[in-house]
Amino acid sequence: MKNAVLTFAAWMARLLPLPVKRALYRFKPLAGAIRGTLNRAAPQGQAQVSVAAGELAGARLYLDLHSEKDYWLGTYEPELQQAVLELIRPGMVVYDVGANIGYVSLLLARRVGSGGSVFAFEALPANLERLRANLALNEFAGIVSVVPCAVIDAPRPIQFLVGPSGGMGKAQGSAGRQEFGYAQSIQVEGISLDHFVYSAGNPPPQAVKMDIEGGEVLALPGMRRLLLEQRPLILLELHGPQAGQVVWATLKGAHYRICRMQSGYPAVASLDELDWKAYWVGMPGTPQDR
Repeated sequence: MKNAVLTFAAWMARLLPLPVKRALYRFKPLAGAIRGTLNRAAPQGQAQVSVAAGELAGARLYLDLHSEKDYWLGTYEPELQQAVLELIRPGMVVYDVGANIGYVSLLLARRVGSGGSVFAFEALPANLERLRANLALNEFAGIVSVVPCAVIDAPRPIQFLVGPSGGMGKAQGSAGRQEFGYAQSIQVEGISLDHFVYSAGNPPPQAVKMDIEGGEVLALPGMRRLLLEQRPLILLELHGPQAGQVVWATLKGAHYRICRMQSGYPAVASLDELDWKAYWVGMPGTPQDR
């Protein structure tokens, strides 16, 4: 019976369109009942599962189905998944900054194909262990290179604050996410993307996905040369008003258009239009976009 419940849930995830799934999540009594049924059917702890739906459907991942259903059902960051499908092209070099357990790294690897490459930057040891394990499960993961560092403004050791889940954290000096308690910190290696390319000799990115819990206030200033010379596409999750100010000043200073991550990617005209805790697209522009 338990396997039947999970099999049915996976089938429904493939069948139902995204607007319907979102409507189910918004109806809290029904969403709670579904979540409770799945939790009772799911195994305890991590299990190897096949992603049921979304752009990563069919990939294998080690997941905790009690807390990571969105990865399994393919409902994780649907706007980002659509942007990867529309904006990332085969053969690209892409940096995944804040790779976590590798869901987006694998999504990018599938998209760029054998002619491209993905560099997955992740600092937390627990995430790194599962990132490498998830990569090992999938053939196309050979495209992904793991970089066990925090992306900041300059290469140096830095304290990294560990969040309550153990799988979430941010570099000291990051902005936003003050609602979480960070009782523990560890020292990790930090690197800037300018250093990674221009000093360490790695291939420059044509696109950068960044989701680092407010660490964008450190990472973006550490890639100014890349923004001016290489002009990568930026897919970025914003974490709070301070981060918004840094994102706006840095990208506009490099003549980027800042666009909503939605159909058509409309540009925003002012800093006041930036909603925090949302994904945005930085598109290389001209001096008129400053």
